[in-house]
Amino acid sequence: MQRIDQFCAGFATGDAISNEALLLQKHLQKRGIKSQIFAEQFPDRDAHRVVHIRKFKPKPDSILVYHHSTDTELLSRLPSLDCKKILIYHNVTPAEYVRPYNRGLADRLQHARDVLKEIPHLFQTVLADSAYNASDLERMGYKDVKVMPVALSPIWKTNPQRKNYRFTVLFVGRVFPNKRHQDLLKTFYFLKKIQPDARLRLVGHFHPEMRGYTGELKNLMRELDLRDVEFTGMVSDEQVAQAYADADVFLSMSEHEGFFVPLIESMHFRLPILAYNSSVIPETLGGSGVMFTEKNFPMVAETIVELHENSPFRESILEAQTQRAAAFSLSSTTGIFDSALDQALQGDLPKL
Repeated sequence: MQRIDQFCAGFATGDAISNEALLLQKHLQKRGIKSQIFAEQFPDRDAHRVVHIRKFKPKPDSILVYHHSTDTELLSRLPSLDCKKILIYHNVTPAEYVRPYNRGLADRLQHARDVLKEIPHLFQTVLADSAYNASDLERMGYKDVKVMPVALSPIWKTNPQRKNYRFTVLFVGRVFPNKRHQDLLKTFYFLKKIQPDARLRLVGHFHPEMRGYTGELKNLMRELDLRDVEFTGMVSDEQVAQAYADADVFLSMSEHEGFFVPLIESMHFRLPILAYNSSVIPETLGGSGVMFTEKNFPMVAETIVELHENSPFRESILEAQTQRAAAFSLSSTTGIFDSALDQALQGDLPKL
């Protein structure tokens, strides 16, 4: 075998898919396998970690691990690449969430799903990071999809001490319409009536093509006269870990996720989770945390306070989350990945 390379549409350390690519690369290199990560877009600070896809030169005895989450230039080139291919499917944000804010981006997201339906034959092995995503692929015509949970983030290795003791509600995730930051703000409006000293920290980068959505959130904050809300933008892994350590409750109003790593991170940092029951959320929580099916903002605010003040209730939630976190291990992820590699090596290149 010559080499096994990976492709991500965009790469940025701290991003869940990028972190997984780094961990898989490290695993491959430990096995003595040459491996690079290729991407179309990446910041200057990561230029030493990733190579632009224009420099990718496949060979028949090499393997490309293709991480799919959005539309890419490489997607249309996949049929002509002379190498074996493994698909890792991270799901694609449904276009309907994005269309009110950016029709062009919505069209690209829809294209990312439409093209994927046409190319199941290109991949020797197909992986999805949740059963929810595997079902999505199967509806597109993919067969024998293996579930490989997202590899653990590097921030799991840190154990920061709490620095800020103010009552804090946390959400971690990019500022994007499916995450429903507006519902986080509405819940916080009612929480402030119960806990006037509470603060809301929203950790995650702003998408450059979602300025309309960002503007809508700022307008809502002014309309509700909300204070003590912090949008951090992109931060380092160490700052994300500190945000978990300084928080009291993790609140998710997201309506679409393919796996949602912050839930597992919250388990690790012993942060009780309160989440809207949608998409992959119940699968990831696995019976732990607290879920709700109706976005009754005053009731959700009251549950946040209950999680904070009712110690027996909080401890029972944390115990269940700790048990659930044990199901996610790096060795399990890499074991499934190694099996996928073996299957790809035994498979033939597709006949086009």
